Amino acid sequence: MTLRIGISARLLHQPPEGLGLPQKRLQFLESTMAHWIMAHRAIALMVPFVDEESPLSANRAPMTEIVDLLDGLVLQGGIDICPETYGDTLRDPAWAGDAIRDRYELNLLRGFVEAGKPVLGVCRGAQLINVYFGGSLVQDIPTLRPGSAEHQDTSRYDRLMHDVHFEEGSLLHRLYGNSAPHRVTSIHHQCVDRLGEGLAVEALSPQDGIIEAIRHKGSGYVLGVQWHPEFHLSPGEETQGLLDSGPMMLDFLRAARARADRHQSGAAVVHAGMPLPTRT
Repeated sequence: MTLRIGISARLLHQPPEGLGLPQKRLQFLESTMAHWIMAHRAIALMVPFVDEESPLSANRAPMTEIVDLLDGLVLQGGIDICPETYGDTLRDPAWAGDAIRDRYELNLLRGFVEAGKPVLGVCRGAQLINVYFGGSLVQDIPTLRPGSAEHQDTSRYDRLMHDVHFEEGSLLHRLYGNSAPHRVTSIHHQCVDRLGEGLAVEALSPQDGIIEAIRHKGSGYVLGVQWHPEFHLSPGEETQGLLDSGPMMLDFLRAARARADRHQSGAAVVHAGMPLPTRT
């Protein structure tokens, strides 16, 4: 069975002129994210947002049915998370984020976590995982963590890079097999502040101690990385020496495959007239 991986949608509430869709909200995914998933023989399927204020929302499929159709979830990067979403006060209008997208993705994330299906969060997605488990964010690293390394440069975008260090005994340490620093992309001005309940730190920036990856310690598979592994696929001199994104995706898909196989085995038992084992 080919795995079906859901990707949360990016939202563009006010499309620029010239796209031919004035006053229409757009939903999209960044193509390299789909390529990263599909390069490993899985299908990437964007999960559209349904406007909660639309009369159509009353007839939409329940979240449980959407989750049942998919084998795992990838949370895309993008705009900031609204500070009010994690109980903080906005410090600067430029960091207001998108509360609408927050509610949509948190509902989606909750569905997969409760179903025990694997989740991989990228950049904003890692921050959202931290917020979901009760954590908070640093709204702006340069302002609130003065002296930190540079983590975002709009002029270079995905060509700004720095090292990360995987914590001893972490999932990423096991996947990549050594404790040497690894080179990754860096496109964020926000980061994890207070760590969410049940989360473990997977990686740090050795220059300033900024948290670069987190994982939930409970049952299931929930991993968030602050960098963009999907951007490491782009060929060119700039990407030489960057962390290989393959092992991370393969591990996520292994978890999705294992969860799907357990579900199929349980369905076979029910079909034979025996009770389904308790879902974990």
